[in-house]
Amino acid sequence: MEIQQLVNALTTVLQDPVAEDDFVYGMAALPAAGTDVMVNVDPETEDRDEVPVADLVEKVRAFLAITADQWDQVLTDTIREIEEAAGSQSGLVSSALRDDIALTSSVVFVDAVLLSFVAPLQFPDGIIRVQLDENLRFEDIEVEIEGVESVSFEGLDDLLDHLGDES
Repeated sequence: MEIQQLVNALTTVLQDPVAEDDFVYGMAALPAAGTDVMVNVDPETEDRDEVPVADLVEKVRAFLAITADQWDQVLTDTIREIEEAAGSQSGLVSSALRDDIALTSSVVFVDAVLLSFVAPLQFPDGIIRVQLDENLRFEDIEVEIEGVESVSFEGLDDLLDHLGDES
């Protein structure tokens, strides 16, 4: 019943929200990114006794109201992390990656937002996942390439430590 309350509360924020299992999803405009995006809302019912409906609706509203400057910073941080992890051998060009990267979906939690991007020219078989913190600032990144084991790093130092361990 609480999931249905979340669906009802999100009707003013998402287009035709739908409940499936223990989450709610629907499309919404994300003006800062200049696109519509699938918004999945995960109340994490396995970790809670009740669905924090008001908190989740507020987090979705805040995410959809992200400013163009905030969005640009998320993209800048994402591209910087990918370039630093790839190093000079990658052939990535930040302007090309910025033009290539496109948001495909999001997952909103009470305390974070997870974004999924594709970059079909730079990472044809990959998905870039970016976690935003509770203030909607870049927190973490993971690049998943089909057929390649996914590994996540907190930053460049962690990546370098991992690479050093493999030698």
